[in-house]
Amino acid sequence: METTLLPDQYVLVDKLTPRFDTYKRGDIVVFMPPDGWARDDPPTPYIKRVIGIGGDTIEIRDGMALVNGIELFEPYVFKEDDGTTQETEDPLQMEKWIVPEGELFLMGDHRKMSADSREFGPVEVDKVIGRAWLRYWPINTLSILPTPEHPELQSPAP
Repeated sequence: METTLLPDQYVLVDKLTPRFDTYKRGDIVVFMPPDGWARDDPPTPYIKRVIGIGGDTIEIRDGMALVNGIELFEPYVFKEDDGTTQETEDPLQMEKWIVPEGELFLMGDHRKMSADSREFGPVEVDKVIGRAWLRYWPINTLSILPTPEHPELQSPAP
């Protein structure tokens, strides 16, 4: 999730409001890794960003993530040393994923260093622990984690 979150930073996770409000594209969520992906026992939860929700079609094309054929504006994606935005790759050459209802397509912000839905597929909502919303440690990093609105995905008014 670099540079949104850095190693040794701590976040508060909201477990309550997701029971009343669905997860949205752009949310940062904490979830249990799929079977076979845990590196330790007991498994350490993963933290990734929601890219797609149930019913969405996700594609990786020309280094960009597309949702329902629309290129996402992703200012949070990791920047390379030369300042360019890191490209989104498709490590398994899947080309396209259709997110089932009740599941989320999750990707890390540091795309080259992230084990995420591009490899293990969409994640069931019931595997999500909650929404990360506040970075609190170290104290000098105290801040609310912003959630992008993704206006490019909004339908124009009729």
